Amino acid sequence: MILLCNFLISQSLEPAELAAGLADAVRLAPGHVDVRHTDSDQTDRDWEAAVLCTYHPVRGDVALSLDLQLRPEALAPGAPASEPALAAEFARTTGAAVLFPDDRIDPETYWLADPGAPDPLAASAVRARLVASDEDPPVYTVDAVEAPVAAFPRAEVGPLAEILRSEPVPTPVAAAIGSGSPAAVSLHIWERLGRRMAAGWPPEGRYTPELYAQDLAARDLFDGQLAHCAPPEREALLSAVAELDELFRTYTVEDAGAALRAAGVRGEGPRWLRAPVRLPWPATG
Repeated sequence: MILLCNFLISQSLEPAELAAGLADAVRLAPGHVDVRHTDSDQTDRDWEAAVLCTYHPVRGDVALSLDLQLRPEALAPGAPASEPALAAEFARTTGAAVLFPDDRIDPETYWLADPGAPDPLAASAVRARLVASDEDPPVYTVDAVEAPVAAFPRAEVGPLAEILRSEPVPTPVAAAIGSGSPAAVSLHIWERLGRRMAAGWPPEGRYTPELYAQDLAARDLFDGQLAHCAPPEREALLSAVAELDELFRTYTVEDAGAALRAAGVRGEGPRWLRAPVRLPWPATG
C-alpha cells in the first residue's frame, strides 16, 4: 500500500536537496527519489520510483509544501514506514522543521518534527497551530507551539486549547442524566474539569487559565439554567452537581483567588476563590 504524506517545511530547499534529504531519510540513493515542481511537466516522471515528491513554494513561516508518495516495498529495511517517522527523519536529514496535519483535531492543528530536538522521533509528538491568511495565495503563520522550536521563534509556547478540548474525559455522572438541556451541558463541562484535576490534567499535565475560567463560568450558569428544567430532571441535576462540587473542592484549595488573578483571570463567587491543588499552568505574580 502506498504511503501518502503531506509536509510543510520551514526551509526553501532545491530539488536536489529535497531528493538527497528524502533518500537519506528512507536509506536509499537519491536516484530512487523523483522530485518535481507541481507546475512542471509530469509526463516523464519515474512513476516506479520508491519516493515521488511533488512540491510547490508557499509563503510565510513555511517555505515549501511537499506531497509525497512512498512505496514501502521499495524502501530499504528499517526505513520509516509512517508519516510521523518519515517527518522526523526528513527533519534530521535536512535541518528543516516539518509540519504534517492532524486532521482528527482541527484543520489548523499540525504535528511538528523539530530538527533541533535531542530526539526528533519524540519531537514529532509536538503540536503546532498553523494559521492561513485570507490572501491568495495565503500567508502561513505558525502562531503557537507546544514546545519551543528554533524555526518559529515568534510562536507562542504552551498547550493548545483545541488539543485540550478534544482530550477524551469520562463524565459518568453527567452521562447518567441523559439530557441535552443547557443545565445538563453545563454539568458535563463541570464534570470534565473535576475529572481532569483528579487524573492529573491529561494528556500532559497542563491546562490553560482561560479554559479553566470557561469551566468555572459553566458552573455559574448551571444554577440559572436549572430553573428551566422539569422537576424530575432538576432533582437529578441537583444530586449530580452536589457530587461534582465535592469533587471540585477535593482537588482545589482556598487561596482568595490569587492564582487566577495572577493568571489574568477574574470572576465572581466562591469557586473563583479556589485554585487547583496542582496548578496546571506556570505560576506567575
